[in-house]
Order: sequence, then structure tokens, then C-alpha cells
Amino acid sequence: MLFVNTLKYSLPLLLTLSILGCSDQTESDKRPAQTIHVDTTTLAYSTLRLTTELPGRITAFKEAEVRPQITGIIESRQYKEGSYVEKGDVLFQIDPTTYQSTVNSANAELKKALSSERNAKKEMARYGELLKKKLSSQQLYDTAEATYLEAKAEVAVRQATLDYANIELSYTKIKAPISGRAGFSQVSEGSLLTSGQSDYITTVIQTDNVYIDMQQSAVAFYKIQQEFKDAKTTNPTVPVSITLEDGTVYEQTGQLEFTDTQTNGSTGTVALRAIIANPNNSLLAGMYVRANISMPEARDYLVVKQSTVVRSQSGLPSVFIVDDNNQVVKKSVVLGNEVDNGWIVKEGLEAGDKVIINNFNKVKNGLTVIVDNASDTPTTNDDNQSKDQD
Repeated sequence: MLFVNTLKYSLPLLLTLSILGCSDQTESDKRPAQTIHVDTTTLAYSTLRLTTELPGRITAFKEAEVRPQITGIIESRQYKEGSYVEKGDVLFQIDPTTYQSTVNSANAELKKALSSERNAKKEMARYGELLKKKLSSQQLYDTAEATYLEAKAEVAVRQATLDYANIELSYTKIKAPISGRAGFSQVSEGSLLTSGQSDYITTVIQTDNVYIDMQQSAVAFYKIQQEFKDAKTTNPTVPVSITLEDGTVYEQTGQLEFTDTQTNGSTGTVALRAIIANPNNSLLAGMYVRANISMPEARDYLVVKQSTVVRSQSGLPSVFIVDDNNQVVKKSVVLGNEVDNGWIVKEGLEAGDKVIINNFNKVKNGLTVIVDNASDTPTTNDDNQSKDQD
């Protein structure tokens, strides 16, 4: 009986609560959706001269390893290590005593041969006069002529011997093969040098200009080639600037000098070489730098700020824009070079598109939004350059 009474009073209460709950849900469904406010920037073309950044290594413009051409004992070193030397300056002096003696002997032999030649010539002339007067035979004249020709040939042999001896004597003065800065001496006075030895005794490096050697992937190099192929100017000069390891920008600007004709099979890269002035010799051979290769000419590009680019879980980039009906459209884009704090857009957007720059966590494709502050200014300045991130 107690259960029946309890049920009697509980049913009206449950019905009342149920009705109130339905009423609240209906009221909630009728509430208007929250309005999303966004800011946009209108895309416009920016004129840029793109750059490609590559790691590079400084190489001497000219480098000569100095080796002896004869065997002998070093008598003296005649240059200051690290100093600038001109081509032909004497770096080392080898003891010339033996070689001077050889020259003296060869010179004496030559004089002897010259004396024999003169006598043979006179003898041949005498037999020639006698032959004209028919006072001598043809055979005697022929013998005298042969003797003269042999003496003449002997003079040539002795002259060649003397020339060779003089050349060897000149090699006792080891000279700078090029102009540049001479390095450390690897030998000292009294050291024995041998002709044809593999070890060099010093180096001379020319660094008024230096090379920047770089490696670029074959695919990225192909893209660079396409940029040059489409250039309006014929054989354009390609500026190259460099940044040191600590971030210091080098004051001189070089130019691209050479690209290899084939790809390295093991690394899949192509070798590039630039040349740059080094008047203060501040760039040393072997230094590592970052080289920025400028494209052949400035062109118009669309640029979006990096903060406006959203990426999917797989990393694919996209951008939210607002169409003429104030609806959000999510567009997939293909990005190119990095420009300061932006990206060049290769595909996916057009000039005039209104790119959303905030509220990304609330906007979605197809949502109607209110644009609070639309900016018509380009996203980058015309004078900026970009760095290739391929």
C-alpha cells in the first residue's frame, strides 16, 4: 500500500521534470550559432629576385706545391713564412757547387769542340780550292767535308750538354711558381732534397680571389636551370653572396663561374663553383660558408605569411580564404621558397584572394564569417630576397 502511494505522488513530479527538460532543449536548439570574426589580407604580387642557399667551402684561386727538381743539400731558405712572394722569387737555395762544376766542364768541352770545328772547316776549304785547280782528288775533299760535319755535330752535342748543365744549375734556386702567400717550410737548412720526391717543401697560395665550391642536388639544380632558361636576358650574371659560420655577411659579392657537366653518381649532386674577391685575405682556403646564389632576374610572386599556412597530419599545406559571400574556403597550396617570414605560393592561390590571418582554431571550410579588418597591402616588400628550401 505504501508503494502505491509513493508511485502516486512521484509520477506527476517526473512528468513535470521531463517537460521542463524538453523545453530547455528546444530553447537551446533555437539559439543562433556563434558568429566567427576574422581578419584577412589581400594577396598581391611582390617583385623578388630569388636566391638559393647552399653550403660552400673556400678554395684557393691558385695553389702550387713546391718540390725540388734536382738532388742536393739545402743551403738556405730565402723567404719569410707567410709572406707574399712574386712569381720567380727565390724560396730556397740548394748547394750549387757540384752543378757549377758540371757547367764548367761542359763549357770547356764545348770550346774544344768549337776549336775542332774551325780547323775542320779550314781543312775542307783548303781541299776545295785544290780541287778547283785539279791539284787534289774528290775523295780527299769528301773526307775533309765529312770531318767538318762531324765536328759541327759535336759542337751541337756539347752545346746541348752545356744547356742542360745550366738548367740543372738554375734548379739550385727553387723559385716561386706563382705569385701568392708562401706557406710553412717543411724543410730546414742542411736537409737533403731529391729529384722527383713526393713530399712538397712548401706551398704558394694565391688568394686575391678565391673560389666557393658548392654541391647542389640534381633535382634542385634542374629547377635552377629552368629559371635561367626562362630568363629574358641572355647569359645573365649570377651574383653570389656568402655568410660566414658565425652569421657575418661578407662584404664582397662574387658571381657563379662554373657548373659541372655531370652528376656525382654516389651523392646525386652537381658541383657548382663561384669566384669572389678577397682583397684583405680574410677568406682562408678550407673555410666553410653559406653561399646565396641569386636567380637571373626579379619576377612577380605571390607570398603568404608562414603563420597563415596550416598543415594536415601528413604535412600537406593549405590556406583559409574568404570568398565574395564571406564563406571560408580551404585551399591546398604548393609552396616554394622562403621569403623572410613568408612562403612563395607556386600553386593554389591567385592575386586578390583574401587570406585569413587569425582565428584558425574556429574557422572551417564552408563557414560564414565576418571580416573585421581586411588589409590590402602585400605580404612582403618588393626589395626582399628569398632563400630556396628545396
